[in-house]
Parts: sequence; structure tokens; C-alpha cells
Amino acid sequence: MTVDVDQRRGTRILFLAMALSVSLSCLAQTPEPFEVRRAEAAFEELPVLNASEILRPEILAGPHHKMREPVPTYFGANQFTIDSEFGAFEADGNEMLVRRINEINAIAQLKDVSRTDQYKNALVAAAKSPIAAAKNIVTDPVNTVANVPKGIMKFMSRAGESVKNIGKKSEPHAAEGSKMQQMIGFSDAKRKVAAKLGVDPYSTNSVLQRELEGIAWASFAGGLTFQVATMPIGGPALTVTGVTSTFDEMLKEKSPTDLKIVNRKTLLALGANGKETERFLNNNAFSPSEQTAFVLNLRSLNGVANRGAFVRTAGETSSDESDAIFCVQTAALMSKIHKDKPLARLAMIGDFPIGIAKDGTVVVALQWDYAAWTSGAAGFTSDVQKIVAQSGKRGSVFVALSGQVSLGLRQELETRGFTVQDRLAPGPLR
Repeated sequence: MTVDVDQRRGTRILFLAMALSVSLSCLAQTPEPFEVRRAEAAFEELPVLNASEILRPEILAGPHHKMREPVPTYFGANQFTIDSEFGAFEADGNEMLVRRINEINAIAQLKDVSRTDQYKNALVAAAKSPIAAAKNIVTDPVNTVANVPKGIMKFMSRAGESVKNIGKKSEPHAAEGSKMQQMIGFSDAKRKVAAKLGVDPYSTNSVLQRELEGIAWASFAGGLTFQVATMPIGGPALTVTGVTSTFDEMLKEKSPTDLKIVNRKTLLALGANGKETERFLNNNAFSPSEQTAFVLNLRSLNGVANRGAFVRTAGETSSDESDAIFCVQTAALMSKIHKDKPLARLAMIGDFPIGIAKDGTVVVALQWDYAAWTSGAAGFTSDVQKIVAQSGKRGSVFVALSGQVSLGLRQELETRGFTVQDRLAPGPLR
């Protein structure tokens, strides 16, 4: 989606200041853990990174895009700005950055197709088609970006309670297509076009959606066939650890309604109750693809108890795409860890899911792009230590992060006896 980048960034900085003041006032109302008070003087300031220093060359610049240099690290997610011939795009976090660049490349290919004689002839044929009267396909996704804590910070923060009930509307996801579109088969054609390009057919990128819809209509109603030259630079449209082939096939072949039916059965089978399952399935923060990715990752945690708790917090707390990505990626990290260090059950610290391994280790999997030692990190660390203490065992703590850990955070965690491993899912990072 194109943005007024400077205006959005100014609004975000203003909100960050407001959020910090609210968090500090909340903390003042409750006794601070000794660890937080002791570490206060050593808290790190969140840095502004340089894109040229942290990103792989093909991510930094490509035939249709170039990254802006400053990368703020708000809300636990690297904040990227991408300049392209199709406008400026923002990406909240490493995972979203890979998606946006793949989408920019897909937009370029779709525009190339739209300039061909085959496309123009297909539009003429589509206009004469008996189903032309049902062409109600211009449905720009709603891309309102709420300036509230996102992703990991929302799930970790005690101040997130006030936004807990946002995002529970049951209307269809904007990019799914109307019931009429699905009835006439247009949505099926659109999914197949997206699959050829290796992008998410339910992306919130409105520029991509317009181009997909144009080509899909020419393909469905006008008989257009076309070829694409390359696959995405960053892998599949969504990261789904160990289940990518299953995910890709489901996304291509099943309608949103069919995906919801499959996901409902899966969630109920793994122990989520009916109420929390329906709340999750009807939360529009999750597109059909993100919903399916989350469910597949939870399913891969075979034998792990209390997975329904993660379903509950995902459905209650998520209100935008960044939150959905957090849930998908955190579940993917847990799935990856589960293969080497089997988990017995999930537990919750507020809205945040952690794993308890069969050997008693507390496993904290964090979808966190740049993690520093801040007051929030200190408070969360104290909560993790309380979980260990309540277990009555001298258990160890394993912290696994998708992105980069600062030197200060690593030192603080290792001083407390935590084992820390970062860059488990580096994505676009060098």
C-alpha cells in the first residue's frame, strides 16, 4: 500500500511517546520487580539501524525497488520504507519486508502482462462474456493502520488490555472477494494468478490487489494465459516451518470458506474450545492465508498441551496484520524448536505464549526483529523468572529470537542464566 511516509512516521513517533507515558504510569501503580529497578540505569535506547548494514544485497535494492537507509526499531519490529516505481511502501518488520518486495516484483510482472496484446484481446473477450454483468471486482482492501502497539509489544505489554477487543468483526476479509466473485469463480482464478507469482492472494497491499484483479479477470473471463519468469526472492509468501508444501497447495486450491472449515476442524481437534475457535476464525486481523499458516504451525506442535491458550490470545488480542504475523511467526519458531527440544505444553504470561519443554526448560520463542534491554524486556524477564520459580524446579530458560539480540540484552539474560539464540529466522538480514 502506498503511504505518506513522513506523516505516518511522525504519527507513530507521537504515539510511541504517548504509549511510553501510559506504560510508565501503569508501572508506577504496581511495585516494580527488584530486577527492573536494579537494571534501570543500564536500559538501552532503541537504535535507528542502517538498511545498508543489516540487509542482504538483493533486499537492499532490486530492479524495481530501493530501501531507504534509516530503519527505526519501534515496537520490536524493524520499520522499513521501500521506494519503488509504483510508490512508497512501509513494512512493519522483517517478515513483512520480504512480502512487500516480493509483491513489488509481482506488480512489475503483472503490469508487463497488462501491456501485451494478449491481455488487451482478453479484455475484449471478457467484455462479451455472459458473466460480464457480474464483474464486481474492485474491492480495495481496508488498510487502516491503527497507531497502537503491534506484534510482540502488544502481546508482551501489560498496557495492551485496552485494545483487547479490537478486531473481532465477522465481515469477510477485504481481499477475499465478495460472495458473487467467489460464486462466478473469479476468486479461484485470482488465487491461481497469485500462486504463479508466489505472493499471498489475500495481501493487504492494495496496489498488488488491483493488479491481481485486473489480470485475474482477463484470465477468468477472457481466457488470458501468461507465464512468469521468477519466483519470490525471499521464499514462499508466508513462512510456515516444515509445512510449506501443504500450505502452498491449500492456499492455491481451497476457497476462503473451505480453508475456514479445515481450520475449524483442526483447531477443535488440537484442543481449542468452540468459543475461542470461532473468535479466532472471525478475527479479520488474520487473512485466510495467515489464519491457515497459524493453524498449520500449531498442528505441527504434535502432542503439546494447551495449544488452545495461544488460539484464545490470538483471537482476542490481534487487531492488524502485524499482530497476525507475530502469531504466525511465533508459532513457527515454536514448531522449529519442538523438533529438537520437544515441548510438553504451552503456558501464558499475560497474553504471551511460552513453551514448557519435556525436560522442564522454559522456552521463550520471540518473533522480534531487534531485541534490546529495555524496561519492557526487564519486566518480561522478571515474569519468566517467576514462572520458573513457581514450577518448584531449578529449570533452565531458553530464549529463541527470530532476529537480532543486542549485546546489552544478551548480557543481561545470560547473567540470569538464560540460554540465548538469535537469528532463528533471519529473513532479509545479512
